[in-house]
Amino acid sequence: MLSDILYKLSSNKYDNNVIYFSKILSDYYKNNNIFQYKDYFESIGIVEKNDLLLYGKNYPLFRSLLYFNEVPLFKNESQSILFLKNNNFNPNDKLINLNKDKKKKLGILLLKEIAKNIPSEYVKYAPKLIFGKCYYLKKYNIELKEYISKLNALYKLKKYDEIEKCVIYQKLPDEELVNKYKIKLAKSIKLFNKELNNRKIRYTVIERNGRELPCQYIYIKQSLLDKIKGWVFGSIDGQHYPTLVNIAYSHPKIDYLKPFFIFVDDGNIGVFAGAPKLLYFKDNLTLNHLNLTGKHTYFGTWDYEMFEKFIEGK
Repeated sequence: MLSDILYKLSSNKYDNNVIYFSKILSDYYKNNNIFQYKDYFESIGIVEKNDLLLYGKNYPLFRSLLYFNEVPLFKNESQSILFLKNNNFNPNDKLINLNKDKKKKLGILLLKEIAKNIPSEYVKYAPKLIFGKCYYLKKYNIELKEYISKLNALYKLKKYDEIEKCVIYQKLPDEELVNKYKIKLAKSIKLFNKELNNRKIRYTVIERNGRELPCQYIYIKQSLLDKIKGWVFGSIDGQHYPTLVNIAYSHPKIDYLKPFFIFVDDGNIGVFAGAPKLLYFKDNLTLNHLNLTGKHTYFGTWDYEMFEKFIEGK
């Protein structure tokens, strides 16, 4: 994991800026609060802002909106473009270039759209999906989340030395390498969407804080024929499953208000899961009690007994 390299850098004998930059990146990668490192922000060049929480602040606005799948408002680029044009926004503007008033206007418009689409008991939690603290690397005017995403792309390509150089010298990752990873991920996304189209979504329940919460899952076990097809037509790269479990919430068959599990049976049961943030905010739901690691996105390995208990809702 990327956090392993960041941990190594934070425990080595570098100067304080490298050590704390590594710690900040590692905690932010894990969705942990980085406020404890606030005294180091200025020396490292990190700026804290109250901002819109959309991912991809350097992307065209229509893509930033499309990638927001906490509540999947837009099914395709045409829908997000039309929404922006109807509200006097240029779809090709970038979120990072909008002034404070325009960002506020866009956030309020999105909240109104969300309120139309979610059950009433969730409405008061919706602002937490849209507005909050964001952190930027001042030197490049890039959001820390996006910087970490680029580092993670290098990790998936096994460019470990490149990651160390980027963190030690606070460099931007090589965009050609990042794009190489994005192309690989795009292939997995395409294959996974096809997988979801062809599969029946199954349901069970988890018990938490005295409540039974419905959840959804798919179970993937490849036959010999499936493996042969994979050799010929390509197969999903297993390292992409943590991303795929999040992207799945944009798929029409996946309920954005239920935890979603992908079980991959390849001798062991690989578990990849997502917990919708609205459930996290409303019911304080995490999935760590299920012997998984993560926050919002979870992963781990189960034995067959634990898997069978889960699908039986026990």
